Amino acid sequence: MAEFQITPCPSGLTVHPIRLHPGVELKSTLMKYVKDNELVAPFIMTCCGSLTKATLRLASHTPADGNNKIVSYEEHFEICSLVGTLSGGGGHLHIVLGREDGSTVSGHVVGDLVVFTTAEVVIGECRDAVFTRPFDENTGFDELKVEKR
Repeated sequence: MAEFQITPCPSGLTVHPIRLHPGVELKSTLMKYVKDNELVAPFIMTCCGSLTKATLRLASHTPADGNNKIVSYEEHFEICSLVGTLSGGGGHLHIVLGREDGSTVSGHVVGDLVVFTTAEVVIGECRDAVFTRPFDENTGFDELKVEKR
């Protein structure tokens, strides 16, 4: 296992509670809020609500699926969990969605998260940090970089 040095970046916190209305696309609206309010170290603290659509990248890395198994759903979901950061052009969000039978579906948020009744979201921002997402050659993805302001 590789050893890695973590540089601490303790920070104060600012909280942004918001409510998204029916028909709004959740991810793009959160990214617009971040840009419009010039947040530089934003992350999801909590979210609950409901959706009618979702496009997710599943945790599948088989040769048949390629590196990105992307699935779109059109059904009513409860948002059971939304976590991640909102830095860079698209952020990095994972979601767990509850189905009508109580089962769940989860994955990396690609988009098309269309709000059904509401999405009550609390965004936190680290006041003493800056989040960026430079490309990481080891993973092939844009990954989080945390720096002091």
